[in-house]
Amino acid sequence: MSSLVTAITLGRAGFSQPGLRQTLRRLVGPGLLVAVGYIDPGNWATDIAGGTGFGYSLLAVVVISSLLAMAIQSLVVRVTVATGEDLASLTGRLLPRPVAVLSWAAGEAAILATALAELVGGAIALRLLFALPLQAGLAVTALGTIAVMLVSRGHAGLQEKLVNLLIAVVALSFVALLIAARPDAGAMVRDVAHAAPLLLQDHGALLISLGILGATIMPHNLYLHSGLLAERLRDMPGPTRGAAGAALRTATGDTVLSLSLAMLVNGAILVVAAASLTGGTVAIASLDEAHEAMRLVLGGAMATVFATALYAAGQSSAITGVLAGRILTRGFRGRESRTWLRGIITRVIAVAIGFVLTTQRGGESPDTLLVLSQVVLSLALPFALVPLVAIAARRQVMGRFALHPAAVLAAAAITALIVGLDLYLLRAAIAG
Repeated sequence: MSSLVTAITLGRAGFSQPGLRQTLRRLVGPGLLVAVGYIDPGNWATDIAGGTGFGYSLLAVVVISSLLAMAIQSLVVRVTVATGEDLASLTGRLLPRPVAVLSWAAGEAAILATALAELVGGAIALRLLFALPLQAGLAVTALGTIAVMLVSRGHAGLQEKLVNLLIAVVALSFVALLIAARPDAGAMVRDVAHAAPLLLQDHGALLISLGILGATIMPHNLYLHSGLLAERLRDMPGPTRGAAGAALRTATGDTVLSLSLAMLVNGAILVVAAASLTGGTVAIASLDEAHEAMRLVLGGAMATVFATALYAAGQSSAITGVLAGRILTRGFRGRESRTWLRGIITRVIAVAIGFVLTTQRGGESPDTLLVLSQVVLSLALPFALVPLVAIAARRQVMGRFALHPAAVLAAAAITALIVGLDLYLLRAAIAG
């Protein structure tokens, strides 16, 4: 899959010099690793809720959220190519110390919340596949991630290939589910056309839409993307560093294509839910109920495909979450942490939190923990997004790649919109 993205990215950018193409090829790949965060179990929960509750209408929200994510991740690329540094390092070096400390703490909270969502998603998948108790599934999923990190220690290329394989499993699974669900194209067009009136009239649809937005744009992805790209820029030969424009086009193309794939997967999740999980006598309120409804409507084989894809999505996101943690520590502390050790510590803490919360909640659906993780991510996002825009606007830092005043206003408006919507979602979650 990464080779396909490489070919399309370099081909569209118009690079014909063999030496330049070979060097720029190194910049293709971080986009796919970042795209993993856009199809994690938190996205599944919000997409399925949107599809089962409101048909195809919120497909428009998936597209808009994905376009916003592309714009923000492309800004990450711009800052990284212009400076040669990752966002965590830039935040720690350029912004006031209190801001840097808060950004670091918020980033760590986001990574821990994501780890919890990945473990819960994996545990639900194992329960659906093998009837494994939820708490045992939390431990098994954590051990699986730790085993992968230990086996691939010192081989970043192996980790990337494994993530690409897991993304392929998710994508192909939903191709099969789409074929089986046979969505109504006419109904899809009608529902999407009425999305705006629905959001204005139905508070529930608005809240789910905000959940889709919050699950799409994740703060630790900003650090992960800039860190991976900065590493590859540092490894490039000296002469190529002058070809910053070519590097920017290549990395931006990688980002847009990879997040387009994530958008298609998220759209497929919502479409499958709308096509196969609506019209029943019981509302779908959890991944377990979605799996059971899918088994009844599409058959046991498709339900198994659904659960397998859920586990693959959680495990791939877990790997990239560990990588994001390493980059965060290196940027704010100034020294590298051991990826495998950090992965173990994060998983142990997340499993402990998962055990405590599932014990306290008794028979309550574990999907509520996915919602909790999205609330934490919503709170953490401004602490990464605001520094990103502030740095991108500094001409003394960005040089000729600094945002123009109109672009700064647009970026600030998008940031204010996202932060405002996240705060509104948080207030609604607390009130509920």
